[in-house]
Amino acid sequence: MTKYVIKDYFEFDQDLIPITTNHFLYLSGTPFRALTEGEFTEDQIFNWTYSDEQLAKENWRGKNNPYIALPKMIMMTYQIPESVSSIAKQGEFNEFDLNTFFSTNGKNNEDVRFLYENEVQKWLEFIQGSLREESIDNLKMGNARPPMPFQENKIKEFLQHTVWFLPNISSCNAMRNLLNKKNNLFFHDYKITVAAGNKAGMGVRALPPVLSAMDNPAPNKCKTITLTCGKLLTGVTIKPWSGIFILRNTSSLETYFQAAFRVQSPWTIKDEENPNEEIVNKDKCYIFDFAPNRALQLISSYCSKNQNINADPEKAVA
Repeated sequence: MTKYVIKDYFEFDQDLIPITTNHFLYLSGTPFRALTEGEFTEDQIFNWTYSDEQLAKENWRGKNNPYIALPKMIMMTYQIPESVSSIAKQGEFNEFDLNTFFSTNGKNNEDVRFLYENEVQKWLEFIQGSLREESIDNLKMGNARPPMPFQENKIKEFLQHTVWFLPNISSCNAMRNLLNKKNNLFFHDYKITVAAGNKAGMGVRALPPVLSAMDNPAPNKCKTITLTCGKLLTGVTIKPWSGIFILRNTSSLETYFQAAFRVQSPWTIKDEENPNEEIVNKDKCYIFDFAPNRALQLISSYCSKNQNINADPEKAVA
């Protein structure tokens, strides 16, 4: 019998831990660096990607579809209105800079505020579809207007539990402070958890407060927002998360997609009438990105690195 050793690619070094075996099988969900650096030849690479999974889900015939609980991912990119984004435009192409937009001042967690708090407040109104300038534009556009995350019922119903990926600890605390202000009544229905900084706990120790907020009274009967700058976005599954807001700069494929796929975890609940059956509680999940150029560049790179060597790039992106 052929002997195999199966290891997660990013946790194993063959030279440091020599094992007598005939073959090694390396597993990774985001192997972009290994593929780019040519660590494996074409005949050593086997892919099963999100696209394969969703195609198998769609083409399944008969009962007991094993892919039925795996949500369809929908990416929404938004061009923030000039009146809001102008204070954070810089660089060669005068592009909107998320880290600048969500920059802060103040040291204490309870007192920290966004440097451009008025503009961030407008952004909160923007994602609710209540920003005045955007409302006027929407009237002009009619049915062509883009759906806002917390305005359109067909999207909002899937956003019981979301995670917001911010630039740093201070921006997470500043966002919590802003969401808790009296004028942001809409967000008072959401339990806000800051999963950032030493107080949140190291590694998976940051998980219990997030789950506790969801369990009271139950994940399908409450709403939460988790604010993080990196915690809980790798190696952790939080099933009720169904939407992620990418609110920071990143050009790293690994960072971006490890975070994005957090929200694609299946979430099922027991059927009270049929205890042996489970109800799919999340058949869609969303990525919301406010840097459209960055999002599309990363999507293109992701697709090109997950295709066969002779595949058509345009078909891969499609």
